[in-house]
Amino acid sequence: MHGRLTRAGTAAWALLGLVALVLLAGWAIGRLMPVVLPFAVAVLLATLLRPVAARLERRGARPAVAAIAALLLAMLVVGVLIALILPPFIARLTDLGSSLQEGIHQVAYEAGEQLAGMDRAAVDRMLADAGERLQARAGGTAIAGVTSVAGLLAGLVLVVFLSFFLVKDGRRLWTWVVELAPPARREAIDTGGQRAWTALTAYTRGVVFVATVDAVLIGAALLLIGVPLALPLIVLTWLAAFFPIIGAIVAGAAAVLVALVSGGMTDALLVLAAIVVVQQLEGNVLYPVVVGPRLRLHPIVVLTAVAAGGTIAGIAGAFLAVPAATVLAALLANHRERAAAMPVRRSVLVENGVKLGAPPSR
Repeated sequence: MHGRLTRAGTAAWALLGLVALVLLAGWAIGRLMPVVLPFAVAVLLATLLRPVAARLERRGARPAVAAIAALLLAMLVVGVLIALILPPFIARLTDLGSSLQEGIHQVAYEAGEQLAGMDRAAVDRMLADAGERLQARAGGTAIAGVTSVAGLLAGLVLVVFLSFFLVKDGRRLWTWVVELAPPARREAIDTGGQRAWTALTAYTRGVVFVATVDAVLIGAALLLIGVPLALPLIVLTWLAAFFPIIGAIVAGAAAVLVALVSGGMTDALLVLAAIVVVQQLEGNVLYPVVVGPRLRLHPIVVLTAVAAGGTIAGIAGAFLAVPAATVLAALLANHRERAAAMPVRRSVLVENGVKLGAPPSR
C-alpha cells in the first residue's frame, strides 16, 4: 500500500511539473511572439522553398545562389498576388465590415426577439459589449510588436533573412544541433527531427493547396450567385484555411452574412450550401489525399490546439498552434515506433550472441 501511494505521489508531482513547464513555455512564447512568429513563418516558408533550391543545386547552382533564386521566386509570386488583390481588397474592406456588421445585427435581432425576448436596444448593448471585449482581446500584448507598422516591417525583414539561411544552411544547422546532444542520443534526435520536418513539409504544402482550392471554389460560387464583395471574401477564405475548423466557420459565416444582407435569405442559403459542399470535399477528399492520413489530427486536438494557442498568444498563437501540434504528433509517433522496435532489436542482439549490458570486448 505504501509503495502505491509513493508511486501515485511521484506521478502527481511529475504531472504538476509538466503542467508548470507548459505554462511557463506558453508565457515565454507569448512574450517573445514578435520573434517567434517570424521564425515560425520562415520555417514554414523553408519547407516550401527548400525543394526548389535543392533542384537548382542538382543542376549545378551554388547553395547561396539557389537559396536566393528560390526566395526571389517566392517574393515575385507574393508581390504579383499583392499587386493584383490588395488594392481592390482594401477598397472594398470598409464595405465588407459594414455588411458584416449589418448582417450580425440582423441575425441578432431575430434571435434575441425569438429566443430571449430582447428588444433591439438590449441587443445593441450586448453586441457593443462583445465588440469591446473582442477588440481588447485582439489588441493584446502578445502581438503588439507585430501590429505596428515598424514591427511589421521588421518582422518581414527578419522572415526574409531567416528563410534565406534556413533554405541555404538548414541541414548544416540541424547537424550542428544534433552534435550538441550526447552521442548515444544523436541517432534518435536526428530521426525525430527528419520525421518532424517531413510532417511539417507535408502539412504546409497541403494547407496551401487546400486553401487555394477552397478560395477558388467558394469564390466561384459567390460570383455565380452574385454576392457583392466577393474578392474580400475570397481572400478571407484563403487566409482562414490556416486556422483549421475555426477559420472555416468564421469565413463561411462572413460569406453567409454578406449574402443575407445583399440578396436575402435565398442567396444566404445558396452560399451556405456551396460552403458545406466545399467543406465536405475538403474533409473527405483533399485532406486525406493531399495532406495524407498520417497528418490528420483529430478535430478535438485541432480545436484544443487552436484554443490554447489563441489564449496564449492571440491570432499569432492560433496560427502556429496546428503546425506545432503536427510536429509534436510526428515526434510522438517516432518515439512510439522506436519504443516498439526496441524489444525486436534486443532479441536480434541476443540471438546473434551479443551479451546485453556487458562491456565491449577488447
